[in-house]
Amino acid sequence: MMKHGAMLINTSRGGLINTPDVIDSLKENHLGYLGIDVYEQEEKLFFKDLSETIIQDDVIARLASFHNVLITAHQAFFTNEALLEIGHTTFNNLITFEKGEKSENEILLM
Repeated sequence: MMKHGAMLINTSRGGLINTPDVIDSLKENHLGYLGIDVYEQEEKLFFKDLSETIIQDDVIARLASFHNVLITAHQAFFTNEALLEIGHTTFNNLITFEKGEKSENEILLM
């Protein structure tokens, strides 16, 4: 349903896109470009040096074969700023919980 030649960028979660459908769309030249730093099976591929390894994941290998696809490792949470904020938020959540107060990060399940 996307406009012909559109660019799809996914930096959120790998499962948000149907990768086999994206590959078909790239092969048909309907999708113009793809940029991802997330992938459904990234735990097997990212954060490791696989330069001396044959990648067994045919889906990511196929994606990497397209000239109009850019794949990077999802590493935004590794920045100093992100790690400090994660620690700060976690610490504040613990203090709030210990005081019996309602956390601004609380998720209510219906």
